[in-house]
Amino acid sequence: MNKMVWLAAAVAVFALFTLPILVIEAQRGPGGGKAPGGGKAPGGNTNQPWGKGAGKAIPPSLKIEDVKPDGAYEVFNLLPTQNEQPRIAVTEDKAFRLMGYQSETRSLRFATLDLATNKLGVQSVRVPDGVNLPEVPRMAYDGGNQVVVSHQAATIMVDLAKGRAKLAAGIDGSVPETVQATTGRGGRNRGGDSATLPAEAYRVHGGGGGKHALSVLVKWDNGSKRYTGNGATLHFAEDRTVNLAWNHDMYGVPPKDRDAVCAVTDTEIIVLVTKPRSGGAFKAATDIACLVFDRKGVFKEAQRPEEPFVGGNAARFTISPCGAFLVAHAEGDGLHAHVMKRGTWERTYKVDYMDGCIGFAPEGKIGVFIENKTPQRVAIKAIELATGKAIWETSMTHKEVEGTGDDEPFTSVAPGAAVVALQTGIMKGVTSDEPTWLYRANAVDFEPLCMSYDESGKLVAVLARNRVFVLEARTRNEVHSIELDKILPDGTIGEFVAFDSRGRKLMACARNQGVWLFDLATNTIEKTMPAVPGVWPRALPDLSGVVYSMPKDQGGNVMLQRFDVTEPTRLYRCEYKDAMAVCYWIDSKGKEFLVAEREVGEGRLFMVNEKGEVIVTYNLTDADPAYTGDSTIAAYVGKGRKVVLINEFNLLEYTGINCTVIGAGADESIETSFSAVFKTSDLPGRSTYGATAASPFFGGLNAGDERVCKFACPAGVLEVDVGRGIFTLHAWSRKPIGLAAISPKGKEFFVAGSTGLTTYKIK
Repeated sequence: MNKMVWLAAAVAVFALFTLPILVIEAQRGPGGGKAPGGGKAPGGNTNQPWGKGAGKAIPPSLKIEDVKPDGAYEVFNLLPTQNEQPRIAVTEDKAFRLMGYQSETRSLRFATLDLATNKLGVQSVRVPDGVNLPEVPRMAYDGGNQVVVSHQAATIMVDLAKGRAKLAAGIDGSVPETVQATTGRGGRNRGGDSATLPAEAYRVHGGGGGKHALSVLVKWDNGSKRYTGNGATLHFAEDRTVNLAWNHDMYGVPPKDRDAVCAVTDTEIIVLVTKPRSGGAFKAATDIACLVFDRKGVFKEAQRPEEPFVGGNAARFTISPCGAFLVAHAEGDGLHAHVMKRGTWERTYKVDYMDGCIGFAPEGKIGVFIENKTPQRVAIKAIELATGKAIWETSMTHKEVEGTGDDEPFTSVAPGAAVVALQTGIMKGVTSDEPTWLYRANAVDFEPLCMSYDESGKLVAVLARNRVFVLEARTRNEVHSIELDKILPDGTIGEFVAFDSRGRKLMACARNQGVWLFDLATNTIEKTMPAVPGVWPRALPDLSGVVYSMPKDQGGNVMLQRFDVTEPTRLYRCEYKDAMAVCYWIDSKGKEFLVAEREVGEGRLFMVNEKGEVIVTYNLTDADPAYTGDSTIAAYVGKGRKVVLINEFNLLEYTGINCTVIGAGADESIETSFSAVFKTSDLPGRSTYGATAASPFFGGLNAGDERVCKFACPAGVLEVDVGRGIFTLHAWSRKPIGLAAISPKGKEFFVAGSTGLTTYKIK
């Protein structure tokens, strides 16, 4: 091929980016009219040898076919991340966390954990008609098999053991659904003075292990600085509601930062309320009262101690589910709150830690508390409320117990305080120097780094920041999960994850972090190696090592680093100074390697054997390197060592994709070359080595031959019909966020995003 022809090719590339008028609606798709430059249909120019009138060819717009989801796998954790609802309900043998509400199915979705087997699951509970909930409604603390879920006045009693939900009350249309000055992950108002109180707002307090809920409409008049509301409604899980009447201005309202503010016995209902002694002075002296009603809601008496209580801590006061004890901070008690007997106000236990009451066992006779121990650590104790006697004790650091309101690390206590739930794990209630964990996992936001099918198309592997896991492609069931030795930093780039030929081992590589070899038979990390000191890494097919490129200033050679070997070996020596050699492809036996030298001023492409010897030199004399390696983002070698290169060009506001086919003959090697373009802003995204959604991820080719091949890319699957000269993007999204992997059979692909993985079928 002569220089004049390649000059014409360069002109075509220039025209591709400098004549936007030639690009007609990159995302129009099929049926949108004629292609630019006289082509028959959008999506590709004719298959002609590059050089025969190539300078006159005008690349058409990219053909796009949208695909629909065919099934999904959700990635979840019992433990919440920083963006999720933090409360966990716990019994002696199970734990639950509300992940959110799905409006499409009208279902509350819970992550579940069987403590006996440590098996995670998902449980959906349909919400009765008649109420709309936000994406993440509030779940009360102190839940077990039953939990209280609420939003504004809407109160739902959920029985997880039976998988049922009862709507106890709906939204009150006369009261705003949002409150002002909300803070914390649960969005609750936690202000300390009247300026933060809305004129009207509902508070729904759970209690009794989810068996009842107290709904209070708190009305506040900022002018007179007093409560103007009356009473509350007590909902029972067993289809019963009781109205409780009292004057809020006279007695006060329940503490706002607690769920355990109401107790129900066989004969009585007791509500704990607080009220500033001076109107609006919430941080000053406060009165408390235990309002006693009979089971029908008839007011019997208000038990009120004469002494003042500390207003700054009043939002944290609480009453035990049995109604016999409360935790409050009297002004005469200095810095400490106490457990007090209701009515007599006798102190049975001193709480010497700020907000030191973790919670109560649902039967109410036992509380779990934080207690100062050393300057570095605290004691966690289960206390018999009547006597102050410790039942069990363990220890944590001060940092591990920090938090208040919705940031409180502790969320519920099982019967007998046998189990305690934290946002960081499930702890067994036993005496030990350190907590005895029943469940502990890395609660990190799911961030897929790379993914791949195995050779059979039956398994899909995903590398995340904290683990690698494997799904069955057909059922989307998780069959393997192996935790990394450390959580990878946010923003880590995954280079690859690859199966061996039998699907028994995995290798994963993360940029600047390391390489891991996993044994799927034992779900363990078999070997590791430090981060490879270069770029463009690829796994050897037998997973014995990694091929990568050294930086240009270090020679740009292609290197091979094997496990259990200290120093890498040179696979290919880059001949040009200030250039880089890149391995684009390795054959299935790990014996042959396709290598290009980039940025040398002309095309240089070779096939190299395992000894580093050049066995094929592709004839690219005077060829434009843009089509022969410099802009290549993925490659494939077919029959007769014919090479298919996928190249990407970015200039101004346009992106071009090019396919160049190169034969292994002694004569002119380039057999054909064709392109397609789109406006970059119309299809944004990212790739490992490119900036647009059409850029296939390096190593993303999993299906095809030298005639038709398919590459995974962020937007979906890029299909290249070499014979017809057509690019087709099978797109799952026009603004993709995530990764994709294509089945070796080329009929489906997986997309991994922040919430899980979704399957798409190719038409």
